[in-house]
Amino acid sequence: MNYTDSMTQAHPAQIDLAKIFTSVRLFGPPMSEKLIELVCHLFTPEEAAVARHLPFYLPKSVEKIAHRARRNPEDIRHILISLAQRRIIIGAEKGYALLPLMPGMFEYLLMDGSDSDWHRRYGQLITSLFSTGYTRRYSTTSSPVIRNIPVQATIEQTNRVADSDLISEMIDAHEKLAVLNVCQCRQSNEFSGHECKRSGPEDGCLVFGSFAESSVERDCGRFVSKEEMHDIVLERWEKNLVFMTANITPSSPNAICTCCDCCCHYMKAVNTFGGRVSLAPPHFLARIDEALCNNCGKCVKVCNTHAHAVKEKKHEYDADMCIGCGLCVDACPKKAITMEVNPDYKAPSRNWLHHGVRILPASLLATLRARLNI
Repeated sequence: MNYTDSMTQAHPAQIDLAKIFTSVRLFGPPMSEKLIELVCHLFTPEEAAVARHLPFYLPKSVEKIAHRARRNPEDIRHILISLAQRRIIIGAEKGYALLPLMPGMFEYLLMDGSDSDWHRRYGQLITSLFSTGYTRRYSTTSSPVIRNIPVQATIEQTNRVADSDLISEMIDAHEKLAVLNVCQCRQSNEFSGHECKRSGPEDGCLVFGSFAESSVERDCGRFVSKEEMHDIVLERWEKNLVFMTANITPSSPNAICTCCDCCCHYMKAVNTFGGRVSLAPPHFLARIDEALCNNCGKCVKVCNTHAHAVKEKKHEYDADMCIGCGLCVDACPKKAITMEVNPDYKAPSRNWLHHGVRILPASLLATLRARLNI
């Protein structure tokens, strides 16, 4: 089936909704067979006819949505309730809203750990769409959206340690801590027949503060104690996962994705699709003492950004690919790797408002360039 065939077989309401999801304001993909197939899986023609009138992010009442759709509220209420119960759209006291495909719907739909034939097909379709690399069109402007939290033991060995780099600071700053039921990236990849080489879907994201409360309220995670969270953190680092979080200070509500290079969509974007532009410069970078290195390649096995390599039995290091996670420091049996301060480092945003103001100009420029196809 080609793109034209998909357009012919899909209902006009499903095609209209697919076009809405392509908006650069939503960091959407271009129109394609894969996108139409995904929308048809998510929404029946009747559901798409209603969903195309939904707002994004900010819920609106059934009455307002019905007015936009020129429908009777009671004729569409059951449709909205069904879509919300299946987590395809947001359903809240204030009303209903759509989310962008990714990030947004992808995380929201899968975060409770549901596993059915329908969910498996969805995971396969969204993974296939992401793998087209459409996010490249938004990777044109540097913006410090995400930061890596390095292995605490490695940076504590340096002379300069900032509190914002310590996972212990984030744990200590919050009374409510939780772990999500699943990692959506590893779950969707498993649905596609891919087995993670480092972890599994059960290693869900770590969430803090109000994020933890809302996750547990939605049956998407479980509360954990501070002691248990410390244990989970150590276990994830022992699995050689990297900790990616919003680039704000530890005291703000936040989430940490514990990522791997074989499953994580963000890591794939960083390594392949130009996503490094959204990664804040790390506070520390690896430094190699080649005189001590024995070219064993153990650093290569733990590195999620392919900064280390062994070619013709000789170790090579690409500092531009390093995110300062520190996993290679622990892996090196010869202590040939240490962490040094990155001169390009800038402190995280003070809070979510400061973060939004900080990244807004670059985000607007990226969407403009995508719209103009620059």
